[in-house]
Amino acid sequence: MNTVRWSTLEAALPLNELPAFHRAFLKLHRPELAAETLPLRRVQQYVHQTLLLLVKEGRAKAVQGDFELVPDCIPPPYRP
Repeated sequence: MNTVRWSTLEAALPLNELPAFHRAFLKLHRPELAAETLPLRRVQQYVHQTLLLLVKEGRAKAVQGDFELVPDCIPPPYRP
């Protein structure tokens, strides 16, 4: 199965684009949170929580303090 490493994806983005990426990730997986209205600290907490939920669902894997996700878990504009 082709996977994307979370840390590699984040590292490829300019620092100022990370909040938009994280919000797009939450919008894809947890639209009920209205991520665009949340403070950045809360967004970061929900991103980590959502990654753990994807692991439980079998759509991601925890690997050495990082995550590997199937590409459809990544918002389309950010997919490698």
